[in-house]
Amino acid sequence: MLFKLLFPALFLTGAYFLFRSITRIVQVYAGPKIEFSAKTATNTIKIDQGGDYEIAYKRPSLTGVIPSNCTFTLIKDADQREWQVVSALNMLGMRKDLSGNRVVPIAEFNIAEPGTYTLRTTESVSFKEGDRLLITAKTGSKGFLAIFAIIISGIATIAGLVLSILAWTNRL
Repeated sequence: MLFKLLFPALFLTGAYFLFRSITRIVQVYAGPKIEFSAKTATNTIKIDQGGDYEIAYKRPSLTGVIPSNCTFTLIKDADQREWQVVSALNMLGMRKDLSGNRVVPIAEFNIAEPGTYTLRTTESVSFKEGDRLLITAKTGSKGFLAIFAIIISGIATIAGLVLSILAWTNRL
């Protein structure tokens, strides 16, 4: 009798946390994005709020080396003050979008105040036609933790469902 209550509770708890972790990963990766061609040397970007941001390299292929030797300069247009951009290749932050493009974070910066900025990029010989740079809010380990939560809650949901069926058919 205990199993007939315990396993459905495991199923419902797993389903609840599966839904919560999927909505969390959507929140992490569906924020505002600024995208432009990697071949252009100077881009004007408008940032609406302060915080940590990352510059990611978006390549429409599954293979190939991601260029990590480019340098960035970020200048605020209002007072011509330069902000520090740190090159940091983050292979753990690599992801794919719905079009099959690889997105790899290659640099990060912190903005204290919103405004219009100019981003200058040194062009690398490794840039290919169709490559793009993507500026998003920094995800850090949030995406990795959300994926881990999806896996654990998915296992709990499936195990709770299977064990509930076995317990209610008296096969357990």
